[in-house]
Amino acid sequence: MTALRSGRGPRERTSLTPPRLVRFPSERDALEYATRSMVFSGDGGTVWRAWGPPEDPAPIGVEREGDRWKITSYGRGPREARAAVRAIFSLDHDLASFYRLVRREPVLRGTERRFRGVRQPRDASLYEALLDAVIGQQLSVEVARRLRERLLERTHAFLEVEGLRLPIAPTPGAIESLGPDGLRALGLSRAKSAALLGLADGQRRGRFAPGRFAVWTREEAIERLDEERGVGRWTAENALLRGLGRTDLFIAGDLGLRVALERFGALPRQASEKSARRWADRWYPGWGSYATIYLWHRLVRDARTEPPG
Repeated sequence: MTALRSGRGPRERTSLTPPRLVRFPSERDALEYATRSMVFSGDGGTVWRAWGPPEDPAPIGVEREGDRWKITSYGRGPREARAAVRAIFSLDHDLASFYRLVRREPVLRGTERRFRGVRQPRDASLYEALLDAVIGQQLSVEVARRLRERLLERTHAFLEVEGLRLPIAPTPGAIESLGPDGLRALGLSRAKSAALLGLADGQRRGRFAPGRFAVWTREEAIERLDEERGVGRWTAENALLRGLGRTDLFIAGDLGLRVALERFGALPRQASEKSARRWADRWYPGWGSYATIYLWHRLVRDARTEPPG
């Protein structure tokens, strides 16, 4: 068995002052889609994340210290580590602007207080986000999590740092070494196995470089990813939200969101995706990703507090 890769490079320490509207992640209060690759220290005070391209990820640890966040990194200098933390926690998003829209809209009104400071989760790369989105297609969160864990174990996709194992995206070479049969043996369908091999090829050829997407509109970026094998609109939107941190993606085809829109009185579940997208564009122009996240939060939290029937 291949040994775990260590977080290489000298240990660096730095810090930053986060914006006022931010919630530091808590293991006890975590939702799967927001923390799937975060690892908490034994005392829960430090959250770790592997960050960077799949070929060269680096461990980044963050803990609160008064009004500042203390950052520990290996193999990344202070400036790069601070930039990584700003990206991981979407600290540069103007959350106050989103909250002004929330206060005018009945479905999410009040969530700006209930979930104050919750920000958009990020993956380390568009490639990583695409892998996870493909694995999760038409599966429950729990089943997708198990498949992902099998893939990471089989490809030894972890960094070891300070006694912890941090999940990383399997490199294209690691996925290609499994081949269709190896991927199928993990429980992935034939179609998903072919899609993962296609994504590995795309990453190797540079098709998912962030700069290629920076100048495109939402629809142009979705259409480009839709050209990849096994990637439809739902997968593309999820990957762009998580992999690039775009704020303008309302995932109208997500079943959970459609349940939420119906339960909270916005749209019937049988309404078209186009209708759901129009709802988001009307109330949350440019902020559909945050409307997505806050609807998920409300749906999950409300379900947890409902009395047993």
